[in-house]
Amino acid sequence: MARELLDGEEEARRFLSQAEDRLGRPLGRLMLEGPPAALQATENAQPAIVFHSLALLQQLTRRGVTPSAVAGHSLGEFPALVAAGGLQALDALQAVQARGAAMAAAAPGGSGMLAVLGLADEVVDRICAEVDGVVPANYNAPGQVVISGADPALDIVSPRLQQAGARRLVRLPVSGAFHSPLMAEAARVFDRTWRQIPLTGLRVPQVFNADAEVHADPDEVRPLMVGQLTGPVRWTQSVRKLATLGIDTFVEIGPGKTLTGLVKKILPGAVLHNIEDMTSLDAFLKASHA
Repeated sequence: MARELLDGEEEARRFLSQAEDRLGRPLGRLMLEGPPAALQATENAQPAIVFHSLALLQQLTRRGVTPSAVAGHSLGEFPALVAAGGLQALDALQAVQARGAAMAAAAPGGSGMLAVLGLADEVVDRICAEVDGVVPANYNAPGQVVISGADPALDIVSPRLQQAGARRLVRLPVSGAFHSPLMAEAARVFDRTWRQIPLTGLRVPQVFNADAEVHADPDEVRPLMVGQLTGPVRWTQSVRKLATLGIDTFVEIGPGKTLTGLVKKILPGAVLHNIEDMTSLDAFLKASHA
């Protein structure tokens, strides 16, 4: 992860050194050498993903690229806060390290997440409401909702979703029922660290997962970032809110292209770019100046 960036950019290597000092861990070795199982563990994956995203954001900022508005999907709300001017990069890494550790420690056994493909949001909402212990967790795109809960509840709700016409159900490779009430202890533990992290008023509009609305006041933003651990990610609604703000070009920054694909389903007419390394960053800059 981030090998090309770290090999080629002195600024990224300097940022990595600062990040390792702040976090007290060999983040670069983990990203470059793994092993994969260790990197995929949520307590490690979260700071690694956010470092990668922020290092790319620094490269864009250095080249004069600034956003008109921002949003992030779950963990992505932290680098989005940096882009919006409300959070410093190293503070963001400290926050997500605490978040990942809290989520890993609190993830209850016998629980998980299930992607439901091919059903309208309201149908998934209705069926989940009929079964105790399962809730919608991610509204990712039209026809793609992730639900979260205890395994017995997931077992009960699955045939009901299939009977309602779900095209496919996919169990996600995660360690617990994230974005559900089962993560209440993680939210409580994370909040202790998060309250100590400096947060300032946002200079760029940010749409938040919790309610798909714009917030700029730190007193509003702080509880939203804790509440996202136990509440759903309203990504479909957030992207549509950005569109109402006049945003028609979306740039995904960080490893992978998942959000680019989701935005394409939500807003088929949007202009889409993803930046996950220096090659794609240079391609974006060329396209922007064409």
